[in-house]
Amino acid sequence: MLYIKRGLLSMTTLGLLIMPDLANAHLMVADHGTLNFVDNNVFIVLSIPMSAFKGVDEDKDGKVSIVEFNAHKKQISKRVKKNVYLADHQYKFTIDGLLLNPEASHTHKSDNIDQVTITGRYSMPSKLTKVNFNVKLFSNNEHKQHYQITATNKTQKLTHQFELTPTSPFSKVF
Repeated sequence: MLYIKRGLLSMTTLGLLIMPDLANAHLMVADHGTLNFVDNNVFIVLSIPMSAFKGVDEDKDGKVSIVEFNAHKKQISKRVKKNVYLADHQYKFTIDGLLLNPEASHTHKSDNIDQVTITGRYSMPSKLTKVNFNVKLFSNNEHKQHYQITATNKTQKLTHQFELTPTSPFSKVF
């Protein structure tokens, strides 16, 4: 069994070396997101422009390097937890198990971070479907001031697509 696991690990590593585009693939299209309702949990994947995080570009060159991103990772996490949430009429649900994945721009062939894809989970006390999704992190760039969100609940066969903007930063999910 150990030999099989080592072989699979070697094949996976070799595959990533042979096809580097797979290793550099984005987790989510820029300015898009998904919410997947499963029992009492909602799983999120959302791509946020780095320009939505003020103060991260320390050298003020208009670009965020991986060094700048790593130096501000805790600050970015706090802002996401505060500004990307679900809410019902009584409670605000924040992200558990938040992961940040910096995404380099492929169009400009640079190592600068232009998006951060977040993943995590919201835990609900019951199978709530009447919640609002809220995002209060927007870029100053007019072209990056919207999010296209797709929410799904496969057990109830529900799907809802909506857009969030600075003037309309929340939407009822279902």
